[in-house]
Amino acid sequence: MELLQRLLCPVSVIIFAILFSSTDSAFGSVEEVNALLKWKETLQSADSSVLTTWMLNQKNGSSSSASSPCNWFGVSCSAEGSVTRLNLTNSGVNGTLETFSFPSFPNLVYLDLSMNELSGPIPPQISSLPLVYLDLSINKFSGNIPPEIGLLTNLEILHFLENQLEGSIPREIGQLKSLSELALYTNYLNGPIPSSLGNLSNLVALYLYDNQLSGSIPEEIGNPSNLELVFLDNNRLTGPIPSTFGNLSRLTVLHLFHNELSGSIPNEIGKLKGLVSLSFHTNNLSESIPPSLGNLTSLPLLHLYKNRLSGSIPKEFGNLKSIVDLEMSYNQLRGSIPTSFGNLSELAQLFLSVNNLSGFQPCKNHFPVNHRMLVLVIVLAIG
Repeated sequence: MELLQRLLCPVSVIIFAILFSSTDSAFGSVEEVNALLKWKETLQSADSSVLTTWMLNQKNGSSSSASSPCNWFGVSCSAEGSVTRLNLTNSGVNGTLETFSFPSFPNLVYLDLSMNELSGPIPPQISSLPLVYLDLSINKFSGNIPPEIGLLTNLEILHFLENQLEGSIPREIGQLKSLSELALYTNYLNGPIPSSLGNLSNLVALYLYDNQLSGSIPEEIGNPSNLELVFLDNNRLTGPIPSTFGNLSRLTVLHLFHNELSGSIPNEIGKLKGLVSLSFHTNNLSESIPPSLGNLTSLPLLHLYKNRLSGSIPKEFGNLKSIVDLEMSYNQLRGSIPTSFGNLSELAQLFLSVNNLSGFQPCKNHFPVNHRMLVLVIVLAIG
């Protein structure tokens, strides 16, 4: 179910597709034509027909002629004939960006090279482009993310996911004040999450999962007031969960599972009334579960299992009227299961095994008939 929450912004792609369309009558500059052809010479494509349109005017074969790249595969231009968009996503292109002449494209605002076989480093010269959209995801890019990325101050979408990038996340990314999506997941990134990410006032989605990030989650993560999606799972993060998460009133997904986080669950998490997925499992969280989590009345999924949580289950959990999947196994919870659980009419999965719980009175009097299978799971889990 957690994977279903990871929906990466189809709306933004549609918006950009509408904004930048090809102009058949436009003619590209000589510099842009030459730059594309030079890069093409270094590329291979599994589909040999993909880049066959990238060629000079066959009548005279000269790049000084009125050769137009605006009808070439994946290329779109402005009304003046300058290249504004390059989209080679899922084209089987194999090569590097080492020979790509970034300064030759003064009007290139959209660059999508995702889902190819591109490798090597991300050149720092990419910062010379006036990019609004940059997607290099699902390739084989390696090395560090160049700090010059911070110079792309118009950037709204940055996707480097599923590559072989390593090193730390540059603090300069915090300069991208227009950024709404930052997706760096499934790489080999290490080191701390830079506190400068708190400067990203327009950030809506933060995807840093499946890396080797370490250190504490910076308190500044609670600054971007538009933040809706936070995925920091499957890293090596330590320290407490910042209470500043409670400032993110628009947050719908908060995934911190599979880390080494410690301390208590902040009471402030209960302020996030719009949450639909909250997953803190497989950490070292301790102390009691805050009753304030019972305020999350829109929450279908709550995973707290495999921690060191103690004390009793808050009776306020009976207010979780939207809860479908509630998992708290492998903790140190004690006492009886609240009778208020009988109010959870949407509950389909309840896992409480490997705790110190005693008895389950709701099984007798409070759960309706349609919870029969659910009750069986609970009895087996604590019996």
